[in-house]
Amino acid sequence: MTAARIAFITISTLCLPTLGWAQDRRWTPEISAAVGLGHVFRFDDEAFGDRLDVSVAMAIAHRSGPVIELEVDRVFGLEPKPAPCGLVDNTCVGSGRYGPRKATVASLGIHYRFKGDRIQPFVFAGVGVLWTTSLHTTTYASTSPAVMVESESHDRGFGPDLGAGMRIVLSPHVAVSPEIRWLDASVLSRENLAMTRLGIRTTYSW
Repeated sequence: MTAARIAFITISTLCLPTLGWAQDRRWTPEISAAVGLGHVFRFDDEAFGDRLDVSVAMAIAHRSGPVIELEVDRVFGLEPKPAPCGLVDNTCVGSGRYGPRKATVASLGIHYRFKGDRIQPFVFAGVGVLWTTSLHTTTYASTSPAVMVESESHDRGFGPDLGAGMRIVLSPHVAVSPEIRWLDASVLSRENLAMTRLGIRTTYSW
């Protein structure tokens, strides 16, 4: 028996259990990254712009359809709005802004992927937490002119995180997914903010 045959038999013997496990396993680990737009708004019909949203996620997918996922999003470029003086019989000195300038989301949820060879629609439901840093302006009207003072606050709220999308399989390991997600983070929040994320996700699975 030649050395080449001995090496081939040895490698084959070591690989057979691994190949068998890969064929029989029900759960597959995945990592993904997404880029798109994050729309931050308050429920009294006040929005704070559509800004760049970037996310990363880790997941484990069952071959029957369910996927358990942990995701973190960050919205970049939020700009608080200028605060008006708002006084009729007095003038204001100073200036100020109001609204969020930082927003980060962490969510834990479950996807369900419907059957399909290359295209798999999916729905998502979970719980998300929204951390924000916001600016506020207080107008002191006891003086003439009134004085506007800007301050900063930090807030955290959570609530349902829902979504849907379309998974397009490019290879056995790579897929892309246009998706939309909506988070209502008003529970235990002073700011009462929500966020819609629209993006394209690239996923790598083992």
